Amino acid sequence: MAIYSLYEPLLKAAEGGFQKIPSDSGNYNSLRQLVGTNRGISAKRWEEEINRPPTENDMRSITKDQAKEFFKVHYWDVCKADKIFDQYVANTIVDMHVNAWNGAELAQKVLNQYFGKDLVIDNKIGKNTLNALNSVNARAFVDIFNQERVKYYKEENNPEWLPIWLNRVKDFGYQNAKLFWASMFVIGFFLPIY
Repeated sequence: MAIYSLYEPLLKAAEGGFQKIPSDSGNYNSLRQLVGTNRGISAKRWEEEINRPPTENDMRSITKDQAKEFFKVHYWDVCKADKIFDQYVANTIVDMHVNAWNGAELAQKVLNQYFGKDLVIDNKIGKNTLNALNSVNARAFVDIFNQERVKYYKEENNPEWLPIWLNRVKDFGYQNAKLFWASMFVIGFFLPIY
């Protein structure tokens, strides 16, 4: 089964600290105030968490522990990633959900189109979607999912963010070196240095 602690280092690498770029719609609260994004959490999503429009200070004050719990509850758990057999499958679906809020939907489309499944496209990981995910070849799924992810980003037609999004996809390829070393750290296995 997939483990959140193995996804977390990839998330941290993809999502930086505080930024306040005017062209990033995630940096605005519901009052249309430019307050920024921190640790990968957009102003809109943090507003839902704290039940009021966040200020810039609210965004800057998000701690590592708060971010860790936020992504676990609102993305990893929502995607039922701990019930997905393959770590790479879980990582790439959850990361698409973090980045575009449609990871489950894209997974369902890939499963239907390329693996002959007949899933309802509802952007929710339920029993049928989990069974389908766990029944297909994980490497093939990840490769196709990431190709579709690239296609989705290109269709967004955002030249400013496209290189960043495409680079992010590279980090979620099957047998990614970053994931390998993160897993070695988590399970406590280290190769001797000679």
